[in-house]
Amino acid sequence: MAIVSLASRGTMLLSSSPQSSTNARAAAPQQWDEGSLRRVSLRKAPRAQPHAAKRAQVAERKGRKGPLVVKALVDISSIDEIKFDSLVRRRVVFGHDEWKKHKSSGRYFRHIKTILTSKVIGALGPPVGVMTGIAAAICGWNELTAAGALPEWAPILHISNLPFSLTAPALSFLLVFRTNSSYGRFDEARKMWGLMLNRSRDITRQALSYMARDAHTYEYPKRAQFIRHMQAFPLAYKHHFLQEGSLEEDLRQFTTLTDAEIQGVLGATHRPNYVLLVMSECMRQCTMEPAHRLAMEANFATFADDVGGSERLFKTPIPLSYTRLTSRFLVLYHMFLPLALWDPLGWLTVPVTAMCAGVFFCIEEVGVIIENPFPILALDVIAQSARNNAAEMVALHEGIRELVVGDDQEMKQLSVVSQQALLPAEPAFVAEPEPDYSSEWDEDVAALVTPNSR
Repeated sequence: MAIVSLASRGTMLLSSSPQSSTNARAAAPQQWDEGSLRRVSLRKAPRAQPHAAKRAQVAERKGRKGPLVVKALVDISSIDEIKFDSLVRRRVVFGHDEWKKHKSSGRYFRHIKTILTSKVIGALGPPVGVMTGIAAAICGWNELTAAGALPEWAPILHISNLPFSLTAPALSFLLVFRTNSSYGRFDEARKMWGLMLNRSRDITRQALSYMARDAHTYEYPKRAQFIRHMQAFPLAYKHHFLQEGSLEEDLRQFTTLTDAEIQGVLGATHRPNYVLLVMSECMRQCTMEPAHRLAMEANFATFADDVGGSERLFKTPIPLSYTRLTSRFLVLYHMFLPLALWDPLGWLTVPVTAMCAGVFFCIEEVGVIIENPFPILALDVIAQSARNNAAEMVALHEGIRELVVGDDQEMKQLSVVSQQALLPAEPAFVAEPEPDYSSEWDEDVAALVTPNSR
């Protein structure tokens, strides 16, 4: 189906007239010259207005005031929604001010101040609350048993702490492996998106330098179409892994694609691949040197590798058996931990169990959150950076070309003169004197060595 729809739209997309985008771009502040690359606006794109569902979530969030840990114990079904909504809102890319605040000595007090409103800690309310309740029940049972309020056959629930001392290192290793593996996935995803940003800059530079340098040729609109789809690729790449927002709204607001081109992107099943295919076809229809074409093909291969690597991370989590093992170990460990703490601590078993459960469950929760890195990474900022970089390079290219290159005919003449001046002078040919065969040589030897013509 995708191949048939692609074939039916191929001619329309690659031969679309700039007049089809006039109505969609009527509100732009600059004039839209036919086939011109300068219609890419350099102004900073405004932030997209939230959709109706997003506005409803914001309004609902305003009514959720108070400690999230307490709310998690009351309304377990809503805590996950609040947690993931917090991850979306807190995507940041650090600058100088953010680093200064991040390294400030006051970060300890700032983090303690927000501990009760932390979404990650709030998500731990149900499991930590259950473990604390079990500890309180065990302490109450033992207290009643020691006071004689229970039948004589009721035992005091306590065991040695040796089993927990032996199994604590195993639990630590499980948590360390979990968090390290999750961070490795997070770091790999960030590197792939950083590589995408770098390659987008490089392939935009290559397109401006290698493709259709003469504005009067029929290939020039193909370069403009190539740049438009280059701006659309990061957005299609982002929405391929996120459910939030609308790709159509982003394409209309942050790119200069025509209506037909937007419908082509939206109609594809695998949208990043479709955008790359259109860019590749634009390049194929332009006359280029083979070396330049190979250099651009290398960037296309990098884009495909990035999309494939991101799909691998998204579709393949850490083995589920390992996740289940860690969760079961954590729950069973803290369920029986009060039995070992009763003898040395008494009623202090309850807060100590809550503290230990909070620490261990929090470490495991962080590992689970960053296991899927795409909702956490600032993909919006990275995609917008790729778009802005392409727009700036397009706007500045013609001026830089005139500044550096000048008149092409004059530069060709200077190049020929320079090459001739650099060639080394050819040495004059000096004929060697013929050997003088004197009487010292035998006539037979002279006849053998010298040519017959002599």
